[in-house]
Amino acid sequence: MLVRKIIAYIVLFVLPLLFIFYGVFSGFFGVEFSTEVLHYLGRLSIFLLTLMLLSKYLSRIPFLSFIQNYKKEIGISSFLFAFLHILLYIVGISPSEVLLEIFKRRYILLGFLLFALMLCMFIFSFCNKSLFFKCASLILPFSLLGSLHYLFSSKVVYINAMVIFFIILILLCVDILESKKIKKVEK
Repeated sequence: MLVRKIIAYIVLFVLPLLFIFYGVFSGFFGVEFSTEVLHYLGRLSIFLLTLMLLSKYLSRIPFLSFIQNYKKEIGISSFLFAFLHILLYIVGISPSEVLLEIFKRRYILLGFLLFALMLCMFIFSFCNKSLFFKCASLILPFSLLGSLHYLFSSKVVYINAMVIFFIILILLCVDILESKKIKKVEK
């Protein structure tokens, strides 16, 4: 069990991180690599978050059924990339301007709200499981905020950002419909 978790973290976190280091030193990210690495970390985070949210549905496909077993590792890797994304952003500007930037640029506020929930869930996953599960119900709406952050942070609308946004929007709608269906059955 522990070996499988270690392998999962190597595949989900360490290998992409090694690629980033390789990309910085090989010139893959260009001369002004800090901005490219910043965006790459953010994309990794939102892609992994979307994979985690889709895991419930992807696990129904026979050759993808293993994904459900690694939901926690995917979520933690997503959080760690989001943490590195924010850390690199803060290092790029002066620390005194961080709050000003969050409220001046609304799309940064959207991403920060998702990160705040992810941080709470990360902490609660290790120390208070009941609070973790209470926060877990908020992950879909907050992920929609994160997908909007991804969509609005680029000057050009990328198809990846739109796909992520619509996947999370559809997942949120399905979740709302399922919860209404459960409430009707309970009555």
